[in-house]
Amino acid sequence: MRILFYLPVITPWWFARIVQPVMARLAATHEVHVLAPPPWRNTGIGADEIALCTDLPDICWHIVKDADHTSMRTEPKERDAIAAFVRSLDPDFTICRSADFETPTQFPGIVRHITEGAADPLKLGADCFHFTQTPFDHGVLPDLAADEIAKLDAMIAPYWPAMQRSARLDQVQRDYLNEWAALPADRPVIFLPLEYEHEENFYSIHRPGPVANAGFLQQISDQIGDRAFLALTNHPLNEKHLDNSAVRQVVRANPSRMRLLPGKTPLGTRSSQYLMKAADGLIVGDSKVYAMAGFLSTPMLRLSRFATGGWMHAARDMERFIADLQNASAEAPDTKRAQTWFAYHVANNLMCPRNPDLTAQTILKRLERPCDSARWQSNFDYFAQEWAHDLAGEPESALV
Repeated sequence: MRILFYLPVITPWWFARIVQPVMARLAATHEVHVLAPPPWRNTGIGADEIALCTDLPDICWHIVKDADHTSMRTEPKERDAIAAFVRSLDPDFTICRSADFETPTQFPGIVRHITEGAADPLKLGADCFHFTQTPFDHGVLPDLAADEIAKLDAMIAPYWPAMQRSARLDQVQRDYLNEWAALPADRPVIFLPLEYEHEENFYSIHRPGPVANAGFLQQISDQIGDRAFLALTNHPLNEKHLDNSAVRQVVRANPSRMRLLPGKTPLGTRSSQYLMKAADGLIVGDSKVYAMAGFLSTPMLRLSRFATGGWMHAARDMERFIADLQNASAEAPDTKRAQTWFAYHVANNLMCPRNPDLTAQTILKRLERPCDSARWQSNFDYFAQEWAHDLAGEPESALV
C-alpha cells in the first residue's frame, strides 16, 4: 500500500508524539510519503522531524519550499498543483493534519484527518488520537443497531456510576466554590471557555465569529447584554504562551457582564469542570469541552460550522438559547445517549501510539472502516486499563 501523510499544520509535539510512531508502524511494511511545507509558525516539517525518522525504512519526503508554502496551512495558492501532485502519487490512503479541509477532498483514495482523542472526564493520555472524515464533527454517533447500542452500554456500565460520582461536589465544597466564584443569582450564568489562539493554531480560520478572543468575547457580550452573565476561563496554553491583556481589558470594561476565573479552583480542581456544572448553560465553538458538557448534561449553544451529535441537543440560535435559559427550558444533552457516545468513542475511535496492538494492519483497518464493532471490546479494554483504576472504589462523596 502507498500511504501519504499530508501535514501542513503539524507541530513538533504532534509529530514526535503521535505522527512519527504511526509512520514507523506503517513504513515497516508499506510505502510512505510525506507532503508538507517547511517550518513556519511552529508548523511544518524541518530537519528535526526528518531526524526523528532516520532509523525508519525509507520515507519519501516532499517538502514544498516555494514562496507560497505558508498558504498551504489554510488556503493554498497552488491548490490545483498540490492536488495534481497527489494524484500523480496515487496514494491508497492519505492521513491529514491540515486546517485546509478543501484541498484533501481532491485527493484519490481514502482520506482521513488525524485529530485529538481527548474526551473529558475520561482519563486519557495527551497522545491519544483518532481518525475522522470531518474535523470538529463533535459527539456524532453513526446509525447503530439496538444490539450494538446495548453492547456499548454494557461495556461502560461498570464504570459509569463511578465516573458520575467523580464529577460531583459535596455540599460543603459546592458552597465554598460558589462563594469563591461569586456568580450572580439574578440572571442565567453562561460558561464560556476561550479557545486556543496561538499563531500555530491555524484551525481558528473555521470559527464563524472573530478569531481573536478579545473581539469574540466583546461580540458575545454585545449580543447578550445584561440578560445573562458570562463566566470565563482561558485556555491554559493561552495563559502559558500569550499576552492576554486584550482579553483582560474586555473583562475589566464589562464587570457587570462577565468574570474571568483562573484555570484552577482553590481546591486545586479545574475551574472548567466546576463551571460546567454550576452554570445554566455553555457557549462552545470547536473546543473539546463539548465532551464534558455532554457528560454533565449542560445545555449548550454551539457556534460552529460543523455537525454536533443530535443527542447533545445543541442550540444554534443565540436569541432562542438566551430565552430558553431565562425560562429554564433549555434542552440538555441526553444522559442515556451520553453513556453510549462515551463508550463508542473509547471502543471505536480512540488510538494510542503506546498500544502494542496498534500495528500497520490495524491502522489501515481504522482508515478503511471508520466504524467496526469487531474492534470494540479489545479497544475498550485497552483504554479502560488507563482510566478504570482511578475510578475503582470511588467513594460516594468523591471530589471533582
